Amino acid sequence: MKIIRLENTNFGFSSLRKDEVDKLVEFDSDSGALKVHILQSPQQIPFGLVQSDLIGQLIGQKLDNEVVRIIHNSPVPNAYSAPFKIYLDITLFCSFQCPFCLSGAGSGQRASLPVMLIEKLVIEIQELGVMYVKIGGGDPFLHPDFETIINLLRSAGCFLTISTNSALIKPQIVDLLAKAKVRTSVSIEGMEVVNDRLRGSGHFQKALNVLETLKKGGVNVLLRTTLLRQNLDDIPKLVNLARSREVKIKFSYCRPAGRAVYNQTMLSPQDSSRYLKVLKYLNSPEVLPHILMDEGMMFVQPVEILQKLLRGRMCGAANRSMHIDANGKVSPCIFFGPTFSFGEIYKDGTIRDFWQGKVGNKFQTVRAIRQPRECDSCSRLCKNECPASRFYFWGNYDQQDLNCLYEVTRKSDSLTV
Repeated sequence: MKIIRLENTNFGFSSLRKDEVDKLVEFDSDSGALKVHILQSPQQIPFGLVQSDLIGQLIGQKLDNEVVRIIHNSPVPNAYSAPFKIYLDITLFCSFQCPFCLSGAGSGQRASLPVMLIEKLVIEIQELGVMYVKIGGGDPFLHPDFETIINLLRSAGCFLTISTNSALIKPQIVDLLAKAKVRTSVSIEGMEVVNDRLRGSGHFQKALNVLETLKKGGVNVLLRTTLLRQNLDDIPKLVNLARSREVKIKFSYCRPAGRAVYNQTMLSPQDSSRYLKVLKYLNSPEVLPHILMDEGMMFVQPVEILQKLLRGRMCGAANRSMHIDANGKVSPCIFFGPTFSFGEIYKDGTIRDFWQGKVGNKFQTVRAIRQPRECDSCSRLCKNECPASRFYFWGNYDQQDLNCLYEVTRKSDSLTV
């Protein structure tokens, strides 16, 4: 049995599943009660917060099996003791040139992380207790040492997720993903006409074929869609498509990074009403159990508790997560781009060095950013605001994200979810 033990911390989680961890153990010091939360598969655990004073190390109480991670209070203000999640782009090789690609991959880009660097990362991931590694690119399957890298990261004991554009899935790769329990996302950006216009002719059918191949091979697989101006009208159809294929579908939000900056794929303020309609649909009781979403798209309650516990910061950049690109550059988040990329991993410092501010102070700068004042009076707390978007559009963090739904929701009918 795999267990997460929480020590002296407020901890937020969004989509832990039974194939990743079996239970959370929580101790309430006020009542002296020990609470055990069994995670039921295949249901997604909704975004929630667990408050704990001490877990596991109790007199007369012994955890009955493997403790896979310990989450505890941090010496770093407004952040976990180490990244909860690391976004790791292992290569910029890609056979596509998608107009919304956050990393600007393809087009002759050849940067790839060497295996020796991955080996160092694995050691530190284990030491620090990093829980998630999201493997990205480019197309990570095109890394020349892909199988070696997956086996290395698997040995770290963290949860692995990866995305594929369906270009290269060999039988031995399917077997590897299944054995390593890598949650694999197959990217699809709309129904056939819209998707193939964005990703290339024939991609839609190829993606569905890859989806079925992965399912039959025992891989934990889902569809993944980025919300774009071009595909909002296809979202209900995509939800139905995923249900017909008996898989979940995850929706993400397109931010100003990579080629999305200049290809007019990001949602604009003029799209707010359409976007809000889609969010209402995705957050409805009939749909929500069948999908996954980025936290920035979820309507969560109660507002007062979340605002207090998260100290005015809904974004996880620099306090819960960090990004390492295919050149080894470290930043709080891919959306911040080169402005906040301030050194190379193991050339300028370790994960711990960057996280604790021993290499520059930009992580602390991002941690100090607070949500706009408008969010304090917004009852929707959708967490849509993005510091990187604010900086990109305004050059500062004081004004609203252009895609904030505050005004739209204020004028619209009540959001009932």
